[in-house]
Amino acid sequence: MSVRECHKSIIFLVAFLPLIFLTGCWSSVELNNRSFVRIILLDKSKEGIELTLSFPLPNRLIPGQSGGTGGLTGTPYTYITKTGHDIGEAYRLIQSDISRAITFGQTSVVVVGRELAKDGIGEILEFISREPRFHINTNLYVAPGKAKEITSIPIIFERFPVDILLAYERDLVTIDTTAKDCLVASYYGGDMILPLLKVETKEIPSEKNKEQKWLGTNGAAIFRQGKLKTTLTTYEMRGAMWILGKMKDAEISVASPTDGKPLNFMINQSHSRIRPVISGDQIVFHIDCKADASLISSQSNLPLQDPNQIKKLEQSLVDLVEIRMKKAIERSKNDGADIFQLSSYLDWYDPPAWKKLAPHWREEYRQRVKVLPHVSITIKRLGTMKDPVRFQMTE
Repeated sequence: MSVRECHKSIIFLVAFLPLIFLTGCWSSVELNNRSFVRIILLDKSKEGIELTLSFPLPNRLIPGQSGGTGGLTGTPYTYITKTGHDIGEAYRLIQSDISRAITFGQTSVVVVGRELAKDGIGEILEFISREPRFHINTNLYVAPGKAKEITSIPIIFERFPVDILLAYERDLVTIDTTAKDCLVASYYGGDMILPLLKVETKEIPSEKNKEQKWLGTNGAAIFRQGKLKTTLTTYEMRGAMWILGKMKDAEISVASPTDGKPLNFMINQSHSRIRPVISGDQIVFHIDCKADASLISSQSNLPLQDPNQIKKLEQSLVDLVEIRMKKAIERSKNDGADIFQLSSYLDWYDPPAWKKLAPHWREEYRQRVKVLPHVSITIKRLGTMKDPVRFQMTE
């Protein structure tokens, strides 16, 4: 055998030898045998945990496969509820009632009932962290009452209930808090902020039963050591979004410096940066926030071509945003809950200082830590009209 042939044989052996040890997909589960959870609802019960899972119904997703007709009948999803001493037991009870293997690979939303949130969400985070198929970018919400109440919400704009909640996160209508955010927060003591939902009754003309329940957002929930402590109003929640750099497409109205009439601006994008500064025993967190704004409507006779007036408008926007940020900071300090994870920034910038302060951080945060917002807003778009539209009166 020549050297070249020997060389080819060695390459062939090295390339195909590992294939001998492959055992195939002996443990695989076909898609047709899986049931994908889209949303998880968790409530407190006398027995422990009431778990509700929402599944899409494959036989109602494809036209011609629902009742033997050419169209779709019934909702394309269902809810299954079981109660157990913990999430694992309730989950196993649900699994025993359905013909497919439950998988959390497509779970996008977890909603926690208010009473369960007061007791703490540690068990929920434990389940999420140990379930290998769970995505850590799953969004968490707090329900105003029982999370299961969401099952009675009619679906009008979307096809699945989970799509409504995902739209809130996608469009930054409210705080978007993921399982990853909660797990990181648990490392620093369990102080966090979660979006709060609301359920109200509205009249919907397009529906036969005009009075319908309606799902929306209503501020945010403050957690201290993993337990629901208090809530923020929508106004205060928006201040928190500025601090976290999650503000997008927000409308802000300010009074004109000339005649006091309103001008409405749209915040196009914002960026925030948190910087801890330690000087002796004093700890100061500087929050630098920058944003761009565009004018969307004006009822004032303010001359928009005057740079000095534009500067005054920018300062009015800055003052308004700083008030919102300070209000959110004040609420978190009063509750002794580091919901903005300032401790993580201190740990990153000065690990020895954090190690010293960690045992009594909440008291330090409440009493001694200063949080100073610094906002810069630039008005970049005023539209094509340099002057407000006015109709001239003629005889």
